Amino acid sequence: MTTDPLPGDATDSLDSAARELRARIRYVSARDELTAPDSTVNTARLDEPVFVLRARDMVASTTVAYWEFCARNRGVPEDKLERADRQRRAMEAWLDKRLPQPRLSGELPTVRTAHVERNNPNGVLRSCHPEEPVFCLVASDVVAQEVVEFWAFNALRNGAKPRKVDDALAVARAMAAWTGKRIVGLQERHRPAALSDDRPAGGDMTSVLSTHRPKHAKVTRIRCLACGHTEKMGEPPYSEELLAAIAETCEGPCPSCGAEPTQDAATGQSRRVLTTEMGDG
Repeated sequence: MTTDPLPGDATDSLDSAARELRARIRYVSARDELTAPDSTVNTARLDEPVFVLRARDMVASTTVAYWEFCARNRGVPEDKLERADRQRRAMEAWLDKRLPQPRLSGELPTVRTAHVERNNPNGVLRSCHPEEPVFCLVASDVVAQEVVEFWAFNALRNGAKPRKVDDALAVARAMAAWTGKRIVGLQERHRPAALSDDRPAGGDMTSVLSTHRPKHAKVTRIRCLACGHTEKMGEPPYSEELLAAIAETCEGPCPSCGAEPTQDAATGQSRRVLTTEMGDG
């Protein structure tokens, strides 16, 4: 739901960072999601609405944290929560960050189905860097609608265009209309015949709040991978100019220790010394 292709040689500049991230965190990438037979998108119904969170999206990691919060309160097993937390940590560590942008009118349907995400070259998964961490929300997940609404709220706070937010809310409404809800890891997938206007079965289950609600990570900082120095760079609403300035800063040396970007001798690819992170103040 949140993507446009990487420009020029941006993919190459992320490759070495992606390899390092893979070595540290065992996460699911866009390539994994498309190719693994048991991935979320590949086990969803063809007509099931989906919403893909990608690491480049500035509010994606906070949204995954909110999924963890909602899922834990529904009793989702610990192994599923741990998997989601790996995705969140990998998303936070991903170097390339941008505001989600609306698609060109008519390029793709507003409400994407699993079939569209699997096969359309303009879908989110096929527009990501192959090693970019992703997290797929599907309509059969009992908390998905609420999580998409949370994404829309935070995207608007961060400066996303209203049409992008409206598109996300349309997906949330489609998810609300999907029957056969389940708690991830506890219940088998139901196979509804079609979309319905009814509220989802199980949608009125009460939650026992067992954890603190995640805070909105709204402030962008740069962090030096060499010395650990952090420095605030901006907060919402973000402008394209501010994001460009942050990106330019991340290509340069650390303002504290002076460490410079290096070049991989084998591949010739640049390795940054500065990365970005999101915080709540």
